[in-house]
Amino acid sequence: MTILNKLIGDKKRYRQFKRDVAALPADYRDTLLAIEKYMWNFAKGEGFMAVLEGILTMFQENAADQVPITSLIGSDPVAFCDNIMAQYPDELWLITYQNRLRQTIQEIIADDRNQN
Repeated sequence: MTILNKLIGDKKRYRQFKRDVAALPADYRDTLLAIEKYMWNFAKGEGFMAVLEGILTMFQENAADQVPITSLIGSDPVAFCDNIMAQYPDELWLITYQNRLRQTIQEIIADDRNQN
């Protein structure tokens, strides 16, 4: 696959995602748009579309069953997003940076122990 085909395919995929989101009932649509905006802050790139598509499917199914938004995402939307993002560590800058921080601190502690 050429880079041009990849970019066009990704653009088409994202446009379809946006059309599907727009077709949701207003409260689901607005909630998913807010979640998408929040989560893209931590995404590495194209692989994260699969995560968003999975959330979209969840919203579509719950909208069809008329499940209230709070029953779907709970009382804390950040916790909802964080729980989902934790399942996809390879797709997130946030988790990469968290892991780097953990590793750095472990190395500092190990060096400190070796010097004492």
